[in-house]
Amino acid sequence: GAGSVVGGPGSGGSGNPNGSGGNGVVNPPVNLPAEGALGPVALRRLTTPEYENTVQQLLKVPAGTASTFLPDDESSGFKNMAAALRVPQAVAEQYARAAKTLAAGVASQATTLAPCADAGAEAACADSFIRQFGQQAYRRPLTTEEVGVYAKLFTDERARATYADGISIIVETMLQSPHFLYKTEIGVGSGLDRQLTQYELASQISYLATGGMPDDQLFAAAAGNQLATGAGREAQLRRLLPTATPWLRGFVLDWLGISKAVGATKDTTLFPTYDTGLHTAIVEESHRFVDSIFSEAGGSVVTLFNANWTYADGMMASHYGVSGGPTGTDWAKVTLPGERMGILTQAAFLTAHSKINDSFPITRGKILRTRVMCTAMPPPPPGLKIDPVAPPSATATTRERINAHSTNPTCASCHTLIDPLGFGLENYDAVGAYRAVESGKPVDSSGEVKQIDPEVDGPFANGIELVGRIAGSQVLKNCVSREAFRWGTGRVSLDPVTDTTSPDYPKYLRDKGIIDAMMTKMVSTNADMRELLTALVGNESYAYRSDK
Repeated sequence: GAGSVVGGPGSGGSGNPNGSGGNGVVNPPVNLPAEGALGPVALRRLTTPEYENTVQQLLKVPAGTASTFLPDDESSGFKNMAAALRVPQAVAEQYARAAKTLAAGVASQATTLAPCADAGAEAACADSFIRQFGQQAYRRPLTTEEVGVYAKLFTDERARATYADGISIIVETMLQSPHFLYKTEIGVGSGLDRQLTQYELASQISYLATGGMPDDQLFAAAAGNQLATGAGREAQLRRLLPTATPWLRGFVLDWLGISKAVGATKDTTLFPTYDTGLHTAIVEESHRFVDSIFSEAGGSVVTLFNANWTYADGMMASHYGVSGGPTGTDWAKVTLPGERMGILTQAAFLTAHSKINDSFPITRGKILRTRVMCTAMPPPPPGLKIDPVAPPSATATTRERINAHSTNPTCASCHTLIDPLGFGLENYDAVGAYRAVESGKPVDSSGEVKQIDPEVDGPFANGIELVGRIAGSQVLKNCVSREAFRWGTGRVSLDPVTDTTSPDYPKYLRDKGIIDAMMTKMVSTNADMRELLTALVGNESYAYRSDK
């Protein structure tokens, strides 16, 4: 598992830590490689948004519990990668503080959360609460041993204080247990195909779709052994998809690096319109637009990239030069001017991938190559010394400054692959405003896609031509499939292995089979990104992990 485990009742004990009931094991998967599974057994710490969502569901508290938490570390572009979700001392302390604060609130509403009309039946009331609340917090039924440990905890506290204090200490302790703080992927059995329990699968599906704990229907499906088949898992996921838009938005924003726009700062001397209001509107536009892709545009990744519309308020309409658009703080759907198309020409993407004072096509080219079209960069030459690009100038365009920087032969192997891509977005400055002239010269946004795939390779005249080529490509559909696999499993997929004798080859085949199925689903469903998740959970391998 990733990182330390915070202790508490239930952290020890013997036997399967995933509880009993509804764990029915079905036959091992068929028609799969002899080795490898979806991934290794793991304990995956809840991300900060997952923690926030879960305590809101558990305790019906308003948002804000995790507002002061340390940010989750990013790995491979995402913040839900198991290997990066460690628990250093500072994180353990934030969990302890949050648990104490939440439990204090529970003490004041214990008669609602754990009602008990008869003072002589307090132990029975506490036992009922332990089982009911414990199943939700642990996301599985508690073992008999765990129920006993919590019952003693209640009895000891009740002897010193009130019934409410006894309920409060149960909550505080459960919220610090590893069974609350971690999602388990341990399963039953041994070897290369350990099957996840029904309750582990329920959590996998719920957190994948909504970023929160299973609801009553998912718990019931787990208890009824309904998640043992791909069809059963897919049915539950489809049920949750109508509520999944905010969580899916997070995937898109992280995949494309747009989430970095929240912290983007710019030189207001160079860009005087970029004040707090515009910054807030830029972020809000990206959220509204991506949400509308899932709610109005069938979840299409193609539309995400080639839409001629967005949502704007008065500030964004002015920023984009939309005539007759909304004014003030009202938001409305608007048609974009001809120089914009889809999310790559929206201000959130452009501000996230530029510098404080510079459009910086090197960064934009790299994100286009590595995250939008999923093509690896060659390793930098040994002993590479990086010289900074010349600062913005009143006489030289950004393109001229970048070209002067990239003429160094030791830098050329990378820059010839990324700079010509980034130049395609040169009509947009560091705050995403359109420009036809820079430093007194016409902006040249022509470029070339090199060494990615014949489908997209070749010169382009401008950014709109580049974006249109990407939007209609299978390269894009394949890339979003791979990135959705990584995000959906919380780990990096194994890289291609051409040597069939390599010990990693069978493991890669298992990853490849799942990603290939996701790619196929993209073709058959009009590139609906939601269907990537149904293909993932419906795959036979989804229910298996490896302890090898």
